Amino acid sequence: MINKILVEACVKAFKAILERENVPYFIRDDEEAQYFYNLWEETDEEKELAYRQAAPAIERIVSHEPYVFETGGEPLCIRLNYLDRKLERDSFGEILLERPDLDWRFSISVKNDARILSALPVADRELDMDKDVIKNSFNGIDDFGDRIFGVPCSNEYFDDVNDILLNIAPRDSENWAELIKDEKFIYGSLITPMLQAFSREFPRIFKFHPEAAQKLYDYFYGTIDYYFIKPIEEFEVTRIGCVNAHGGLGRMPNNTNLMTPKTGFPSELLEVRFATGKYGEVSRDTIQLNFDGGWALCLTMKPVYDTYGEFGFDVQVYIPVTPFGSYRDQVDWK
Repeated sequence: MINKILVEACVKAFKAILERENVPYFIRDDEEAQYFYNLWEETDEEKELAYRQAAPAIERIVSHEPYVFETGGEPLCIRLNYLDRKLERDSFGEILLERPDLDWRFSISVKNDARILSALPVADRELDMDKDVIKNSFNGIDDFGDRIFGVPCSNEYFDDVNDILLNIAPRDSENWAELIKDEKFIYGSLITPMLQAFSREFPRIFKFHPEAAQKLYDYFYGTIDYYFIKPIEEFEVTRIGCVNAHGGLGRMPNNTNLMTPKTGFPSELLEVRFATGKYGEVSRDTIQLNFDGGWALCLTMKPVYDTYGEFGFDVQVYIPVTPFGSYRDQVDWK
């Protein structure tokens, strides 16, 4: 979920810094700009808390990004990704700062879970403004191998998934509405077996296609490197992290060195397994792909029901840990 109040607080913090330093800027699109210009005319306790959480984190981030303070050339542009969906495949961050004339940009993820990258369909889907909606969920099996890697999934994968989907054959029966509310059926007969099919297919693809790891992250990660922030109310700190795979973060004018470590991308899939919880319990709805360099991806599958009561799957992809060498920090709200 996008933490819109924190997005708003981050934009306010950026505006305060840019105006303090006399840096020309604009927020893309007049309608969005007007929305944010008026947002803070009336404040309440929740918005003030969000600003306390965001302001020191944004100050710390811009201290690593000297291009923010460039005053020559075009004004700095702030784009709001959850309003401007054209950025969806390039960046999953909710806020994007860029100077197109200098070929410089970075994004910030302020989701409630900032690790979430994207959504992966398991069947044919259509794109909604806010989320991926699965369409005709049980009439087609998504060939994720062809879509992500350019390598069609194997016959074994399609046979596995087809066998699983046969379990929903009684969906036209009178008890179908009750059956899809039964967690034992949903997870035991559909979700966990579906993830097991994924777990068998990923190693097949990676075994014969060494470029698959790069393509996987290109697909979900996009082309724009990002910071993420996460307030921890218990300790009154905001944690900051980043993934600088392309080397787009921490660039300095007229200098090839970076102020933020570059992580690069993984090259080898080491294992696929069901994720484990805090106390070692094995997940029934999440698989984890572990790669070299400390990279990992998790796929979590959940049942979803649309406004008409139709049943489908929602799959979210996220980074459970940042790779080796990533920048990590935290700032005190005070």
